[in-house]
Amino acid sequence: MIVILIHVLFLSCNQKPPNVSIQLKNNFLSHLERMDSTLVLDSFRLIGIDSIDQKLERIIDDTIYAREFSRVQAQFANAIKEKKEDSIEFYRGEIGYMTPQLDSLTKVISKADTSKKLGIVVTCKVQLSKHNRSVDWIIYYFLDKSMKIWNSEMIDSSIVVISRKLN
Repeated sequence: MIVILIHVLFLSCNQKPPNVSIQLKNNFLSHLERMDSTLVLDSFRLIGIDSIDQKLERIIDDTIYAREFSRVQAQFANAIKEKKEDSIEFYRGEIGYMTPQLDSLTKVISKADTSKKLGIVVTCKVQLSKHNRSVDWIIYYFLDKSMKIWNSEMIDSSIVVISRKLN
């Protein structure tokens, strides 16, 4: 009876899943290998975890959109400087379209629901090196309630920026 009980107990024990820090480090390493296998991860530290509500989600959307808007404005200014008439008209149209969108995003932030939790944001500090040079960088992982990563493409673009800094 004791042997059966020990056997059942042994079979019912599940291996503990790796913690969030280990899962995200492994995820980051897989992105790193795919994006630039010459970069070396010297350290990976989880430095913060916060919940994401609708308001924070809209603030993030607004921030990303504002950054894109600034990029289009810079391209518009460059087109004017270089007297590229086709580009000037294109970017003028883009700015005309994006301006009310940006204003709209800013207005919805104040009306966003802060009680409904959508997921979490995990802030990680990484140190990467290449050719005897290193850089510290902050990476943000956005995870839904089921711990699925929302922003894989942002992780990839961060790695590209870091790689450029180290070249």
